[in-house]
Amino acid sequence: MNKEAKKNNGIKDSISKLFILRDSCTGTCITQKDNPNITWFEGAAILLQQCVAKLKSGKQKMDSGAKDAAKDFSCDLQETVSKLVVLKRSWVVSRAEESAENIIWFEGAESIISEVIDQLQKTLQKTETQPVISAAPGSSKSEESAGSKTADKPEAEEDEEDEEAEKQAAAG
Repeated sequence: MNKEAKKNNGIKDSISKLFILRDSCTGTCITQKDNPNITWFEGAAILLQQCVAKLKSGKQKMDSGAKDAAKDFSCDLQETVSKLVVLKRSWVVSRAEESAENIIWFEGAESIISEVIDQLQKTLQKTETQPVISAAPGSSKSEESAGSKTADKPEAEEDEEDEEAEKQAAAG
């Protein structure tokens, strides 16, 4: 199987897992209306839907082969990973007050989110290390400039993204 097919399968797998978690959060909201942490599940469902939308959007950008597709895809992956990390960390707080049934849910969800984060980080590393092929074949200048655009974001920008994702998760 070629590298592109493996990357696509990894993204599809991640999207599928996030869909399952989102539906599970939605189901919990429906079945446990009296749960004191129901707003957490509602917020998690929204955040997971945003992650799915970002991954789908990023995948479509890569499939289109547009000029800045790799850069846009990397940004979408980074944003998704940031949101998932915030969501995973927020479970620790919510889990302390939950029923035994929901604790099992949190443990399973944590495992799934960890797998997705690992998969997306591997994909991100591969995307950032691949040379970007420009729309104009044979133009070495455009390939060099496109390749330099995939550099990592400064740490301060990543911190700002994490803070923004935390605010969104807290807002639900």
